[in-house]
Amino acid sequence: MKTMKRGDFLLILIVLLAAGSIYGYKWFSNHNHPYKQGELEAVITVNGKAYKTVQLTKEEQIIDIRTRYGHNTLKVYDYGIQMTYSDAPLTIALDMGFISRPKQQIICIPARLLVEISNPESSLEDDDALDAVI
Repeated sequence: MKTMKRGDFLLILIVLLAAGSIYGYKWFSNHNHPYKQGELEAVITVNGKAYKTVQLTKEEQIIDIRTRYGHNTLKVYDYGIQMTYSDAPLTIALDMGFISRPKQQIICIPARLLVEISNPESSLEDDDALDAVI
């Protein structure tokens, strides 16, 4: 059995530092979008098509979504949104909990439902921009 040499440890350390710095940068950039309470909105899509856009406010709202794919209920309160009912066989979407920050999502695959928080006022959030060229 071969033993690891000093160069092997150095290579592993460099790879781990690179991966950690990339992960740290992505975490930091995703969690530091400047926004004010009340300016965020939840974009609800069903089967890839826009269903409804809801302003996230402090007041409580109940959104009942009945489609041919299933029945779901969303609750807007305290400047966030949460799924409170799903008739899907596995209630994974209910376990996603309360979301209140930009780019957070609730996904219910059997109902083909996606809820994503976005900030329409933000100029930093340009999802249509070119990411890379190959």
